[in-house]
Amino acid sequence: MSGRGSGSRGIGALAAAMVLVLAGCASAGAGGGEADPGSTSGAPPALSAEIVQGRGDVRDGVVAIVVTNDSDEEVVVDHAEYRSSALVEPLVGGDDSTIPAGASRALRGTLPQPTCATGPIVDEVVVVLADGTEVRLDPGDPYDQIPTLTDAPCTRLAVERVVDVAWLPIAVPDPALGADATVSLRLTPTGDGALEVRSVEPTVLLALVDAAGQRTTEVPLDVTIEPDGGAQTIAFAVRPGRCDAHAIAEDKQGTIFVFQVVLDGVERTLQLPSDDATRDALLAYVAASCGLG
Repeated sequence: MSGRGSGSRGIGALAAAMVLVLAGCASAGAGGGEADPGSTSGAPPALSAEIVQGRGDVRDGVVAIVVTNDSDEEVVVDHAEYRSSALVEPLVGGDDSTIPAGASRALRGTLPQPTCATGPIVDEVVVVLADGTEVRLDPGDPYDQIPTLTDAPCTRLAVERVVDVAWLPIAVPDPALGADATVSLRLTPTGDGALEVRSVEPTVLLALVDAAGQRTTEVPLDVTIEPDGGAQTIAFAVRPGRCDAHAIAEDKQGTIFVFQVVLDGVERTLQLPSDDATRDALLAYVAASCGLG
């Protein structure tokens, strides 16, 4: 099990020597007889594992445990588990996957709720083979995603403790062809803290429009919701950032809005996926505005 931020492991020379002596004694005593049914038949296969989240999986909170078979024979995996001190329960991925020698398989599962605890992350991957054998591995992190996988949900949970978020129907002129739409959210304080919403950023599908009708990389909002204050609405104008049909049909991140906020005095980045109704409306708007609807 790895500790991200501290810790190391080693194997004592004395322990290794004792293992060799015991193995030699067992071989001498076997005398060609049958193996003890309770003993292991051999070392587990050589496997390695990495934790990867693809861009298309961000909205759905799906993460892949990528298991590589470094042995000379195929292995059959029942499932794999990513166990982390940052998660309330293990992430379980895969279902009866055969991995040929030298090949990799992405065993995908839904990221559980985060603990939102502070301190180093202690984690491991447990690969459970079809015969019940468990192979414990230190997870690789090729894209440096492990420390940040839970940042977005933890920030969202913290914000939702302070305000109730309601997506309002988007406003689209008629006809929608070439027109800008307005996205609005209603933020109602819960009485549990203060939230300042400073700005919003464009998405991979939607460009932002400033007060002069020009595309911009950021729209200031400057709205503060006090715990004992009233509900407030934030609104901003958008237009299609791209009009290729496949981008709309295959969209996974285009309706996830990123806000810069201050939560109880701490600056944070809030990734806020639009609800299903707003997402459907925005995708329909992009198609109509682009002349594809």
